[in-house]
Amino acid sequence: MPDPLVPSDLRQARPSRQLVVRRTLRATPERVFEAFTDPEQLKQWWWPSGFTAPAAEVDLRVGGAYRIAMRWPEYIPEESHFSHSMGGEYYEIDRPHRLVMSGRAINEEQGELFATLIELTLEDSAEGTLLTMRQSYFEPMPPEAALEGAEQGWAEQLDKLERLLGEGGQDR
Repeated sequence: MPDPLVPSDLRQARPSRQLVVRRTLRATPERVFEAFTDPEQLKQWWWPSGFTAPAAEVDLRVGGAYRIAMRWPEYIPEESHFSHSMGGEYYEIDRPHRLVMSGRAINEEQGELFATLIELTLEDSAEGTLLTMRQSYFEPMPPEAALEGAEQGWAEQLDKLERLLGEGGQDR
C-alpha cells in the first residue's frame, strides 16, 4: 500500500476544515465507549443509512489500529465507490471519557485517499451521555460529496447507534 498522504500523527497537522457534532445518547459513557470500540457493535451501526460494515477489526491500545469495511448501497453506481474501508490508529484512549483516532479512507487499489482526525468526548449527563465528536479534515480533502454529506452521515450513524444502545438493555 502506498505511503499515507498526510502525516502519520494527525494531531501534529493543521486541519483545513472541522466538523463538530453533539448528541445526547440514552446510555452510560461506558456503554457508548464500548459501542465505538467493539468490532461486533461497530458492524451494526457504523456508516450512514444504506451502507453496511461487513467486517471490523479493533486493536484497542494507543498505537493500535482499527479497520471498518464498507459496503456501498446498490443505488450508488460502482464508479462512485471511492473508498472500500476506513481505518486508522488510536492516539488517545481514556475509557470511558475520550477516544482520539485517525480516520483514513482506504481504496484497495489506490491506498489511502484522505485522512481525518476523530476526537470523541463522552460526558456523563442526567439524560445519559453527551457525545461530542470533532472531525478534522486535512489536505488532500475528501471528495466534495463526502464533505457535503458528512454532517448528515454522522447524524444517520448516530441514529443507528441510538437504536443499538436502546436494544442493549444497559441504558439508563
